[in-house]
Amino acid sequence: MTCNLVSPFLFLFFFLLQFTCNLAQAPAMAPMPPAQSSAPASLPPTISSPPAPILPPIVASAPAPGPPGPPNVIKILGKAGPYSTFIKLLQITQEVGEITSLLNNSNSITMFIPSDGAFLNLKTGTLNSFSDQQKAELVKFHILPSYFSLSQFQTASNPLHTQAGGTTNREFPINITTNGTAVNITTGIVNASVSSTIYTDNQLAIYQVDKVLLPLQFFVPPLPPAPTPAPSKPKKDDPSLDSSSVNVVPSGATSLLPHMFWEWSILASYFSFLFACAYELISHMQDQHACDIMLCTFKWNLIRC
Repeated sequence: MTCNLVSPFLFLFFFLLQFTCNLAQAPAMAPMPPAQSSAPASLPPTISSPPAPILPPIVASAPAPGPPGPPNVIKILGKAGPYSTFIKLLQITQEVGEITSLLNNSNSITMFIPSDGAFLNLKTGTLNSFSDQQKAELVKFHILPSYFSLSQFQTASNPLHTQAGGTTNREFPINITTNGTAVNITTGIVNASVSSTIYTDNQLAIYQVDKVLLPLQFFVPPLPPAPTPAPSKPKKDDPSLDSSSVNVVPSGATSLLPHMFWEWSILASYFSFLFACAYELISHMQDQHACDIMLCTFKWNLIRC
């Protein structure tokens, strides 16, 4: 049993002895080279630059304001007084856009604005009886396509043309007369007066009138166009005027007619005289035979002539 225990120990001893000899005979590891520094060996000397000047911050300038837009008619009327009815007409007929376009294009206009009280003085249902087109024409009838100051109405040439139409055939003219500082407007239906000045500049003038300006064409239809003249009917053929039935005398023969007529007249008178003498002579002759011979001779000579 002792021999059995010694044998493994001997085997283990020889194994460790052999392993130690192998390690002693293994080559030694080469020494690691020293680590090289990553920094460059030498750098050129740097030249310090002067510090940059400190500039003040740039502040963007605000753009120059553009030219002022045209005056806002709705705002002017809204601030001036009770003109809500006319403002509503401007909006529902879209005429306010046309007015703005005219003013944007540097056109001058003059407006006559009735107050709400002037609309209330109309006959009941008058405004509602107008069609949409007539309402638009009613608004335009209160606008002149040029600028008039109160003093310029004194030299206005009647009838005045409105934005609604021309001045002929009962279209949309108005007549303006002045009496001192009073300005009177006549439409053929209404006689109104300028009550006050609402707004004025060199492009737009707005005046209040005491009545609604009603166009004549709304109540009196325009004159019908003049009838075109009917083409003249050709006259019936007159035989006396027919050129084919007229004997055309040559111009040369025309000049001879008076002379020939005069000669034939003399000859006729002469032969009449001879015939009377011969008849008287023959009637006194006793020989009938001789009378007959003389009469026949006379007739023969007459025929020859």
